[in-house]
Amino acid sequence: MALAPEHLYSWTNQRIDSPVVRCESAVMTAGQLEERSRRLAQALHGEGVTEGIAFGILARNRIEWPELMLGNVRARSRYVPLNWHLTPHEIAELLIDSSSQLLIVDTSDEKAGRDAAARAGIATVVVLGAEYEEWIASASDAPLDDGQAGRPLLYTGGTTGRSKGVTRSDMNIDVSQYGQVAGRWGALTEMPMDGRALLCTPAYHALGYGLMQSALARGHSVEIQPSFDPIGTLKLIEESRITTTAMVPTQFIRMLKATDDNRSVADVSSLEWVLHTAAPCPAWVKRAMIEWFGPVIVELYGSSEGTGPVLCTSEEWLAHPGTVGRASAALTLSIVDDDGHDLPAGEIGTVYVKRHDGTPTYHGDPEKTSSIQLPDGRFTVGDIGWLDDDGYLYLADRRTDLIIRGGSNIYPAEIEAVLSEHPGVADVAVFGVPDEDFGQAVKAVVQPSGAVAADKLVQALHAFAAERLASFKLPATIDLRDDLPREESGKLKKRLLRDPFWEHSGDVR
Repeated sequence: MALAPEHLYSWTNQRIDSPVVRCESAVMTAGQLEERSRRLAQALHGEGVTEGIAFGILARNRIEWPELMLGNVRARSRYVPLNWHLTPHEIAELLIDSSSQLLIVDTSDEKAGRDAAARAGIATVVVLGAEYEEWIASASDAPLDDGQAGRPLLYTGGTTGRSKGVTRSDMNIDVSQYGQVAGRWGALTEMPMDGRALLCTPAYHALGYGLMQSALARGHSVEIQPSFDPIGTLKLIEESRITTTAMVPTQFIRMLKATDDNRSVADVSSLEWVLHTAAPCPAWVKRAMIEWFGPVIVELYGSSEGTGPVLCTSEEWLAHPGTVGRASAALTLSIVDDDGHDLPAGEIGTVYVKRHDGTPTYHGDPEKTSSIQLPDGRFTVGDIGWLDDDGYLYLADRRTDLIIRGGSNIYPAEIEAVLSEHPGVADVAVFGVPDEDFGQAVKAVVQPSGAVAADKLVQALHAFAAERLASFKLPATIDLRDDLPREESGKLKKRLLRDPFWEHSGDVR
């Protein structure tokens, strides 16, 4: 079998000594990135992590993430990026489910990582820092054999239940093809060629992986921000002349509310492409961001299962307010009723996707895989929406979040979008709770921003909502909480708020 190439990227030789990855004061050149990825692949093979074998990564945003990604490609293994917000028990479940044989962990999460590894029966734990440096330095920097490139085993966010590992056919490429093919997600999402990319969402999430992989393949240098903060991120965009980044709507909201008095806190004119995804974006937020950043905002509707990319440019959104876009060339969309019949334009139903490269599968769970599919291979993740006559998709909500009150469908996302606009709201969740007369009542849980006194906020929100929503959509109750269980990826774990209200009803949703 032929060896994989020494360099994965065609541009490496021209930029061998140029910085291509930066995280705070740490810098990595193109040559170092390639060499370290080869050494990591050899080190993994030395531990038995070879073709198709999984290993876990439990780490915050730090400079090693791109080499971890590329080392996995070269080792032809499966890396499992782990959410460091999880408990050791939850991490162990993912390590067991993926059959991971090794865990790489950073110092911040070493205790939780070692605990989880012990529960999962994993003997080898490598800590990023001095131990990791010694481990890869002792390995050869020679390329391994060519063959199917290593890929991530991405787990769903667990926002509606237990996390599930996803396998997709579009990830099947050889190591020698990687540099040419890895940028196709960027091509589908219209990411520019070259430039400076900013990773300010978690590297463990599919969005962070997609940004890193495509940005490097398309010739960008990558700046990694350890953690997001609204003013710091804006200043980093100015100082590093960032051209490309990806964010989630909660980050947009935090930046907008942090700069209410002065949007010129930083120069954002270098931006050419800002992708957002992972959660619904309220219309007021979308419009404000386009006015501020310019027509560089691109929306992506998708999921780990591959329901996208469905794409919407700034110009398209302004012409079709509220849409999440049209299907890319990779897939076809349809709207289906509860009996499996296709619905015409304008009618609300379940969003189904037909991927032209095949249907995704859930790792080790054929029953779950079958449950999301129609006989013709179309699949759904449970979102509800409709298509207009031009093929633009509009989302109403998730099936699991739908509130049915007295026979009327109520979509929490609509109510959340209204309440989020109030200056006293930092975050909000709306869901249904049991109601003896109407089946369900609307409940809102709000994280205050501090702009309005807490004792007056609930009353103010009731009045604010009453001016903007039909009476049957109004929250019957509004609770205040210090924070909401939202992932850094932007997804809200609404079930953690909703389920306690249903536990004694015999219908935990």
